[in-house]
Amino acid sequence: MINKLKIKNFKLKIPAKQAGFTVLESIVAIMVLSLSISGAFSAVQQSLSQSIIAKDEIKAFYLAQEAIEIIRNKRDTNQLSIISTGSGNWLDGISALAGDSCYFGKTCRADATGPNNIYLYSCSGSWDSCEILRQDSTTFLYNYDANDPTTNFKREIQIESINANEVAVTVRIIWTKGLIITREFKVKTSLFNWIRKIRE
Repeated sequence: MINKLKIKNFKLKIPAKQAGFTVLESIVAIMVLSLSISGAFSAVQQSLSQSIIAKDEIKAFYLAQEAIEIIRNKRDTNQLSIISTGSGNWLDGISALAGDSCYFGKTCRADATGPNNIYLYSCSGSWDSCEILRQDSTTFLYNYDANDPTTNFKREIQIESINANEVAVTVRIIWTKGLIITREFKVKTSLFNWIRKIRE
């Protein structure tokens, strides 16, 4: 005898309370999802902002280093001239005379348009009196050419006398981020009359 298998159709009954998400649960889920997405966007935005700040700080460092190298190059050119001619001052054209652009107590700016074209200009007052740097759109070199677009950087130099054979050079870079945030980077180094050291 063959028994017939009977398959019963089971219906799963779900109580009315658990039938689906309520409107309130859906709103809470959407809020949690939107908060997590906005947190991720905020983190990305903050990291982009930090990368821009870091990029500007690196530019400021190299602009300060360039100014120090311009002054150092001028000092070394003077030293080599003294060696070859036997006369001159190691600070000629820098701060040897009261009329020099970077005389002690003055604020000045430096511009190098080429290896033999180094210029120092006096600014109108103390700190924050120099022009804003400009950047050549072809070579991307920073300069003070009125035909080039302005940047957000300002570079200033002050030299102070330590003694007859040593000066302190301070370079200050100021730049703005946005409309209200101003940042500053200062470097100070000493330059020496190395001919005197060699002769001693």
